[in-house]
Amino acid sequence: MRVPWLSIHNAESADTLAVCFPPAGADGSAFAGWREALPEGTALAVVTPPGRGSRADERPVTDMAKYADAVAAALRAVAARRRLVLIGVGLGALSAYETCRRLLDAGVPVARLCAVAGRAPGEFHGGAGAAPADGAGVPTAAPGATDPEPPAGPGRADAPLSPLLADLRLIGGYDGRRAPALAVGLRAVWATCDTRVPRAAVRAWTDWSTGDRAVLGVEGGHDVHRACPAAVISACLDDRGADGSGLVGSRAPRPSRRAVLGAGATVAVGTVLSTGAGAAAAPRAGAASASSDSFDGDPTDPVALAVAMIRQNTANPGDGAVTLPYASMLQGVFEAAGVPTEMVPTPKEDNVHFFARVPGSGPAQKKPLLFLGHSDVVPAIGDAWTVEPFAGHIEDGKLYGRGALDMKGVNAAFAAALLRHVREGARFDREIVFWSDCDEEQGPHGVRWFLSEHPDKVDPGVVLTEGGWLLNQRDGTTPMIASLTCNDRRFMGLRLEATSYATHTSKPFAGQAVIRLGKALERLGAWRAHIRPNALSRQYFAELAQATTDPVFASAVRRMLDARTERERDRAGDDVIRLSRTPELHNAMLRTTAAFTATSAGYYISIVPGTATADFRVAFHPGGGDDPGRVVAELRTLLGEGATLRVVGNPGETEQQTLDRARYYLSIPDSTTDTDVFRAWEEAVRESHPGVRASACQFEAVTSAVPFRERGIPVYGIYPFAANRDMLKRMHGTDEHIGVAALRQGTETIYQLLARLRVRS
Repeated sequence: MRVPWLSIHNAESADTLAVCFPPAGADGSAFAGWREALPEGTALAVVTPPGRGSRADERPVTDMAKYADAVAAALRAVAARRRLVLIGVGLGALSAYETCRRLLDAGVPVARLCAVAGRAPGEFHGGAGAAPADGAGVPTAAPGATDPEPPAGPGRADAPLSPLLADLRLIGGYDGRRAPALAVGLRAVWATCDTRVPRAAVRAWTDWSTGDRAVLGVEGGHDVHRACPAAVISACLDDRGADGSGLVGSRAPRPSRRAVLGAGATVAVGTVLSTGAGAAAAPRAGAASASSDSFDGDPTDPVALAVAMIRQNTANPGDGAVTLPYASMLQGVFEAAGVPTEMVPTPKEDNVHFFARVPGSGPAQKKPLLFLGHSDVVPAIGDAWTVEPFAGHIEDGKLYGRGALDMKGVNAAFAAALLRHVREGARFDREIVFWSDCDEEQGPHGVRWFLSEHPDKVDPGVVLTEGGWLLNQRDGTTPMIASLTCNDRRFMGLRLEATSYATHTSKPFAGQAVIRLGKALERLGAWRAHIRPNALSRQYFAELAQATTDPVFASAVRRMLDARTERERDRAGDDVIRLSRTPELHNAMLRTTAAFTATSAGYYISIVPGTATADFRVAFHPGGGDDPGRVVAELRTLLGEGATLRVVGNPGETEQQTLDRARYYLSIPDSTTDTDVFRAWEEAVRESHPGVRASACQFEAVTSAVPFRERGIPVYGIYPFAANRDMLKRMHGTDEHIGVAALRQGTETIYQLLARLRVRS
């Protein structure tokens, strides 16, 4: 069906019309793949301006008012009894806004306005113009505009520039500073990896609506509307919002024509932020979730605190999280107990570090004990949860939620134990500092940035952060061994690339890049490094052999520790891993490992791609583990034809510089165990978990400890609650959880540790 300015598909029985406005320079191909991903009963209407696509021989429109008037007139002709949802991508968001404004003025209802990866009207001041910027003829966008997007598909480099220039002139003449807020529901959708339009710019759209507003994140880059249309459609059309209930209206989401919203598409509507203080709702439709900047429970109850922390959505998409509401809640908790607090902002909006300080009363030479816990969590997107990840749901004795394990449960234990002492009127022999840092998971403004920018704010004697585990016997319920980690592993990024040649899909061939990538991945996935326990791991496994009640397991551990040859050690070590109740954990403590995280190939439906890539991370042990350069060289010997492997370092680094930096980090010594805090922890374990052995240990992951260890400050890591294999596997995964009873008992360990630092009356 065609009307002036619109190409409408599947409109016959549809009660909803999704009207899509293309980005700068694009035509209807910008929405290729959308038709099949739309929910039942929804028709697709693509705005088709003159000067491109089927209207390439017409003169382009370069005036926003004329553009919006024409689209509004076309929609009035087809809008009868249909629910209108206007969806604009990039520049198209402005066109959608101006069209919506005209429809509302004419009395035509609009159900929702959606801005995808586009900047808000107020960023455009008019009079900018546009002109070619370089010899390639690619025009420069007007101030505040995103880069123009040429039409997709074969021959895009040869696309005429007139649509691009027309759209840039459209932007250049547009002044949105005095544009009104519209009485319409609004969805502002940002792409989590978009370097052109950050979340803060997308969030500004909430000022241009007086209706229900929500800011949602979709996993992908600036072209996410092409790469994952199903996820963008879900963000725009599903009835989820940020009112605390997880719902905007009464309409339930309808099933797509495809299973899981499109074959191969990743649904990543993972962050739903309110327009107020950052309250968060669920990525899963229909699940209730509430978030508040205040806490009205018992602050010495670690379970209540952990639930409140989880309900603060501090998901970090890669450039830093929104932690201000979380920090505000903590501020209220500590200040209600009379503990001074401080929030230190970072350059990223609403991303802050939080401090609470309990003054010391002991000798001045004792430096502070720092409880270091990160505020941010990894996103809960891409994989389906069975519970709402930001609801703090408790079921069958388990507390579920993103960050329950890593590491809001630990933060809750730290805070509840400390506040219990404060309630009792305790005085400590040193200052106790609670620091909830930001950007631990990803982002530029974490601990290292803070210590560089604010060197005088933190000078601890000992740091206690996330790390060692409390494991049970084979019965799954009896605590066996508690560990306090004294060093972390180090990670290095690698990228595998397979190449061939691109061609039409009608003529596939045996050496396709994707096939070569798969074969190379299979070889790399089968690679196993040698068993190389360092000094910390040897100490831990020696204690484990004493702690376990499983004689076969204990025998394998002793054989591994006593092995005289590499072959004997590998065989015994593999037996240890096979017999362990937590094999993935113990494998990571004994050898270098490789974890595959992402693959990429293909860019157009009828092209066999000539390049396919896979990213993975290799984790090394400090203190006698494998050399990074030798591992890279060994992995390269496993590659087949047309495959290469490169080291992924910091921008501007050579491979040698990246390898040398990794070797430097691996050379940082273990934290000494000769401190009163380590001894206090050993005594606390005996008090809270009688009969359990306590040991120093090597952590299998990485924390924010490195900047402190570089300065010779001891850093210890602890997850004080009992963990099993299922719980460990769900760290950074789906249905992340911890045990409620274990959290309470683990908090008792922290309480007992602090009790040994009290000043005796």
